[in-house]
Amino acid sequence: MESKILKLEEQLVASILSSDVEVLDDLLHDQLVFVNHQGITLSKKEDLAPHISQDLKITSLAISDQQLQLFGDTAVVVVTKEIEGSYLKQPFESKLKFTRIWKLYEQDWKVIAVTSVPLHVG
Repeated sequence: MESKILKLEEQLVASILSSDVEVLDDLLHDQLVFVNHQGITLSKKEDLAPHISQDLKITSLAISDQQLQLFGDTAVVVVTKEIEGSYLKQPFESKLKFTRIWKLYEQDWKVIAVTSVPLHVG
């Protein structure tokens, strides 16, 4: 199961980099709860919106310190990401720690919850 979750994480990162909304839509549960780095709670629709509108463009995404814990049909992934890109054509760089919760529904793993916390460098 660990290797399956890690492959899904890779697929998620690739789809974020390419703004592949179809894959993101498939990986995220319809009732997703995402608390972003600004403390704002987003729904799946709100999380996908900047990818659909192409307001968000991720140009670089480096992963470190990835940890995975399995709890039966639930997996928790904690990972640090250094992200570069632009939002509404304004460039940004950020270092965030993500906690992502995956849950198995029949044969499909879905992300049900995400939090991201900014990490300050220096």
